[in-house]
Amino acid sequence: MTGFSYVASSSVIAPILSIYVKDVINAPVEMVGVVTAMFFIASALARLSLGVFAGGRKTITFLLFAFVILSICPALYPLTDSIAVLIVLRVAQGFAYAFIGTASLILAALAISSLERDKGVGTYTASLSLGLLAGPAITTVSIPVFGISNTFYFATLMGLVGIFAAFFLYMKISTIERNWQIIGVSVKRESLKSKISAITRNQMFSVAFIGNFVFYILFGVLLAYAPLYAKNTLNFSTELVSVLFLLYYTATTVTRLSIGRIVRKVSKSTLVILGTVLAALFSFTLAIVTDNFIFAGIFALIGAIHGVLFPAGSMLIAEYVQPSRNVFANSLYLMVIDVGQGIAPLITAGVIVQYGLESSFIVSAAISATAALLLIWLNLHKSPLSDPNSNKKSLRVQ
Repeated sequence: MTGFSYVASSSVIAPILSIYVKDVINAPVEMVGVVTAMFFIASALARLSLGVFAGGRKTITFLLFAFVILSICPALYPLTDSIAVLIVLRVAQGFAYAFIGTASLILAALAISSLERDKGVGTYTASLSLGLLAGPAITTVSIPVFGISNTFYFATLMGLVGIFAAFFLYMKISTIERNWQIIGVSVKRESLKSKISAITRNQMFSVAFIGNFVFYILFGVLLAYAPLYAKNTLNFSTELVSVLFLLYYTATTVTRLSIGRIVRKVSKSTLVILGTVLAALFSFTLAIVTDNFIFAGIFALIGAIHGVLFPAGSMLIAEYVQPSRNVFANSLYLMVIDVGQGIAPLITAGVIVQYGLESSFIVSAAISATAALLLIWLNLHKSPLSDPNSNKKSLRVQ
């Protein structure tokens, strides 16, 4: 429920934030990118710090506090017409978003038995997809009735659901901690430098890391500029922009709910590589199509890729990274996702001003294509330790 709540709250905001900044606050298009970027940059910094000191009751305490911040911030958006104040609110919300996302994924990966870990991570990511689906559905219904500004209050309501869920987890912490200790491997406390070195040299972590980093660059571009492109170039109404995101997240939900069956037929690393290749192709296609229905269809196909890449990467980390390093590995994984979303609007802002909004899709396609080549090279030069059986053996020895 925590995963559903924080994602639903954020996805209420996603379809309308750039339109709100440009059309209601009357900010230039470059500031749309800055407002989007600051949220994810703050989130990336918060995830890294959480990976250093998270654990046990402390993690769930932060989870509860973060939900309070996440709930308050959207309610303050309509009360200001200052870009500076809005950026401060987005930074605060970005920190809260990061703590919730990392803590929830840690609990999903570590608070259940290793035999059911793929299922647990898959169930967790499916709940995220349902949250992604709920957000634009609420926005689509709310905008015609309450308007853009008042729709932000529904993001606050979604956050309140998370407060109750986090409080329930806090009351159940003793049971969770027992499971956590059972899963843990008895090793000496590892230095941060050694932990970072071991994680970054793990080839399957690198596959998950690179594939999701470049995809979330594309996703950051879509969040910042796709609503404006659809509204100003393709003449979508604000409600239809929300429907566009509803299609995207519907496709995401379908593939995430099917991820268990998919990974039984296709290896997780292959899914990441294939998803990156298709992301490059579809991103380029967005820039050249002029038909609204085709654009919406391609947009939804990118959503389907989104539904595969994140859980496939999470499963690779849960399977191949030593459990004692899992918390920090997940923090790095989620941090780089935020970095991708954060830098995307900034690195494409200058191109957009000179060449138009569609140029951001071409830049994203080029980055994804380059990453796909790197991932293929990594897969061709796979080390023996990439065999999950040898990884499990090494864990038992340690």
